[in-house]
Amino acid sequence: MSRKRLLSLVIPIMVVLLSATTIWAGTYRTPDKDTACDVGGTCWNDSGIYLDTSGQISGGCSTTPNWVGYVDWDLTSENRTWNSASLKLTAYRYSGGTQPYTFKLYAVSDTSWTESNSQTDPGYDANTVLGTATVDLTATNGVVEFKDDNNNTLGTYFSSKKGGQASIAVALTGGCGSAGSVIVQFEDREGHGGSAPTSANEPDLVFWTGSGATAVSLSSVGAETGVNWLLIAGLFALAAMAVVGIGYGVRRSKQS
Repeated sequence: MSRKRLLSLVIPIMVVLLSATTIWAGTYRTPDKDTACDVGGTCWNDSGIYLDTSGQISGGCSTTPNWVGYVDWDLTSENRTWNSASLKLTAYRYSGGTQPYTFKLYAVSDTSWTESNSQTDPGYDANTVLGTATVDLTATNGVVEFKDDNNNTLGTYFSSKKGGQASIAVALTGGCGSAGSVIVQFEDREGHGGSAPTSANEPDLVFWTGSGATAVSLSSVGAETGVNWLLIAGLFALAAMAVVGIGYGVRRSKQS
């Protein structure tokens, strides 16, 4: 077999292997809708997930949310099992305040809201904190990641919403906005809120089969209820074929 012929067989095999692995191992959940609303009930869906706060230094640093972001996922057909979850939000253009910023996720009980500027503010439960992230956004953009705690609070919340809609609220709760407003924009699912329209950095929700805070730092093999050993065996067989084929081709090329 010629080297060229060998490569023409190996490359498609590697593509199939990569595709199968990606499809099976992927745990990402695409958002169903997102918006931002202010304390007066006005909602805005044209500039990403917009957060705005007013802060003051009075016996310490305090920040009061003025605009809160909302994100929702459709879990009506979800039948997988997971223990924990992580959520990444990509932040752009911010102003005011002192680094680092602190963000919190809250539970939202009313998931009937629509993605429009005339919608009703979904509201959120300020007493039900699903996650906290403190991040230094000194650069023009950055990633704010909420990781599950040892009680799997975030994963348990989404698991309880299987068969329906799951909404969360994200608010900027710390940043010492003594000089005025503190503003942060997260990219939404349509690509708004970033430096250029793109949906590459939309809210990134991942479910994990592990438990505890360390679960989100591990490579996930999927949020399935069981391990598909047959599929794993098939993928390893393809990988072995590719490695053997490449080795054979190299040996033949050296002999010729």
